[in-house]
Amino acid sequence: MSKFDLTHASVAQINETKKEIESMERMLQADRTGSQRIQDEVEFKGEIAKKKKFLQTHVPKKFRVADGNKAYTYAKKLEKEISDAMPSRKKYFQAYPNANDTRREQSFEETVQMQMKFQSDKALKQKIQEYKHIMRRIDPDNPNITNIENLGR
Repeated sequence: MSKFDLTHASVAQINETKKEIESMERMLQADRTGSQRIQDEVEFKGEIAKKKKFLQTHVPKKFRVADGNKAYTYAKKLEKEISDAMPSRKKYFQAYPNANDTRREQSFEETVQMQMKFQSDKALKQKIQEYKHIMRRIDPDNPNITNIENLGR
């Protein structure tokens, strides 16, 4: 198992999970005062513990400076490789060809094949996963930093 196999939670997921924990803890406190909403307190506490464990495991931890510099250099290398493998924006948003335009149909088919290769290449998927892992740790507060569509030419 690689250190890049861990998927980091997004900013929205982290905030939502924190709100759920706070809500559940308030509910637990209210239940103890006598409103009797919770049927199984042990199971309820287990759910809170699961959510806390999720945060502990999946919240990205920022790199230290030296590690961050090395990781950023590696991410830039990955970024170039991913960008080179991606279809260009012009090709990606290409309109479907009409029946009379064989040149455009061939270009469309080439774009489809390029996109299929991009999406099914296991080595490239690994590079994308590593890139997202590094970038999420470089700036955990930026929800768009792992968006690979921004890498398109």
